[in-house]
Amino acid sequence: MKYRQYANTGLEVSEICYGTMRYASKDGVMDEQARAGARTLEEAVELGVNFIHSSYEYGTRWLTGQILGKHPKRHDLHHMIKINVPDWGDPVFDAKKFRDQVEDALRDLNTDRIAVVQHLHRGTVEQKLGYCEAGEPTRLSEYNHVTEPLKEEFARLQQEGKVGFLASFPYTMGYARQAVTSGDFSGLVAYFNTLETEMIDVFDEMETAGMGFIGIRPFAAGLLTDKRVNRDLLPEDDRMRDLQFDRFYDQLTEFRSTLPQEPDSWTEFAVRFSLSHPLIASTVVGINTPEQLHSAVSAVDKGPLDSSVVQQAHKICTDFRQRFGVVANMGGVPVY
Repeated sequence: MKYRQYANTGLEVSEICYGTMRYASKDGVMDEQARAGARTLEEAVELGVNFIHSSYEYGTRWLTGQILGKHPKRHDLHHMIKINVPDWGDPVFDAKKFRDQVEDALRDLNTDRIAVVQHLHRGTVEQKLGYCEAGEPTRLSEYNHVTEPLKEEFARLQQEGKVGFLASFPYTMGYARQAVTSGDFSGLVAYFNTLETEMIDVFDEMETAGMGFIGIRPFAAGLLTDKRVNRDLLPEDDRMRDLQFDRFYDQLTEFRSTLPQEPDSWTEFAVRFSLSHPLIASTVVGINTPEQLHSAVSAVDKGPLDSSVVQQAHKICTDFRQRFGVVANMGGVPVY
């Protein structure tokens, strides 16, 4: 496993951040899915993965806690948790709610410290607007009212040794620019893949400010995998047949036409792409089975792609956003 430093923090994390969204059921039952997930996480740690991502929303921490509670390497692991405060409809930032979610994560994960808190400010925007630029003006108008008490409570938790660094999960470019220019965060956690490269536009400013970046959704909600990259071969009832994904398949078709040859594996290509910028410390990969783990590790072993490939993808991404207008990321699918 290879490691990179997150921002100028001294925190060394594995290039693969183990994503736990779907590696177990939410009902706490040790079924076949959970047994496969347990084997996979244990093997990932043995292979050198030291960065683990979770959220109370996923409902899978019960398994993570069981696996890591007495693991001999548990003190060598770094956790990143997603916290949504204020959440849908919350009028203000609630310091107690924020603290409670940190304390819950510490208990559930059997750890003494959360390395990175990934903060998502949802707030008073309507849920249907929360994942696109339509809700951006409202969130930006609330920005200072949220971040000032957020920083104060985070500083208290930091002094207690319970958290390390605060990162913003911006969702939109306007919010990302505000988070970068404000200096309120150590870095950003955001979507970054062949079809969603928007955050490149703030990378230079982030580097100057000593900030870091952690990528999420390297497979673009499953589109950039060997299973779904060729849309014509999908079953009629596959969700990628929905009209909301037309634009993204068109974008992918244009990108594919610029490549000298098709990748042997698009799944592998996607992982390598997601690490193809020096600012990126790690990419969160949803890993549910040993086979998926080995595929991700194999991709990392081959190293990042040439920067020219990333720039070409970004050029096409920018062109499509200008051509079709600003739309919700991946049709508003809030997953990685």
